[in-house]
Amino acid sequence: MIVLPSQTPPLKMSRPHPSTTTPKAVDAHPKTLRIIFHVVSAAIMINGFVGIQGSPITNAIGPQYGGFFQYLTILGLFASVTCMLLSTISDYLPGVTFFRPIKRVFLLAALPVELVISSIYWSLVLFAPHLMLPSNSSAGNPSEPSSAEGMDSLFRIPLWMDISMHLVPALALIADFFLLERKFRPPQSTYGALLLATTFGIAYGFWAEHCASINGQFAYPFLNIMNLEQRVATYVGATFGAWAVFRGLNWLHK
Repeated sequence: MIVLPSQTPPLKMSRPHPSTTTPKAVDAHPKTLRIIFHVVSAAIMINGFVGIQGSPITNAIGPQYGGFFQYLTILGLFASVTCMLLSTISDYLPGVTFFRPIKRVFLLAALPVELVISSIYWSLVLFAPHLMLPSNSSAGNPSEPSSAEGMDSLFRIPLWMDISMHLVPALALIADFFLLERKFRPPQSTYGALLLATTFGIAYGFWAEHCASINGQFAYPFLNIMNLEQRVATYVGATFGAWAVFRGLNWLHK
């Protein structure tokens, strides 16, 4: 009688069912350093806007149709402040995910716009200030000349106010994007970015033309010396410039 050796069936490695895996824990503790960064950035921007309300130019711009909101600078400033405040809420309540996608939309819109604003503004102020800055008389300040030699006919706001509205927003959004945020992926980085840039550019173009038709002049002096075709080309160029800037920044983000 031949007895065959018993065979032990091979052990099978069982994989845990997806439903039994432990999800990654969400850090529900407020992020203090992020909160400080976002709150301070928003406070600096708001302080600049509040400060300009007490300057002589308010007497000239305030009564106009659209007021300060004729300026792309102010619209971009408020979009940046909103982005910072939404970030603050997300930092304080990291377990609440409702505000994150909204903040990302504002970042997607405000970041390229602020970079375009800063680049155009400082380029013109440094090399052709008469195309950006209003005259003292049109700014409601005929008796207070500028401190810049040779530029007495142009109205200039204090440097700290200038930086808070024309430089801090761009720097704060760049720092937030590269240090605290992940890069945008398709379709947000493709169709979403193009759609937001186009919508914002068309909306501001119509808004600027509408305000000028009532006020009799444009908020920015360089638009006053252009015909309609040139202004449309400027709006289109700024729109696609903002989109290109975003694509470049998003490509650099690792």
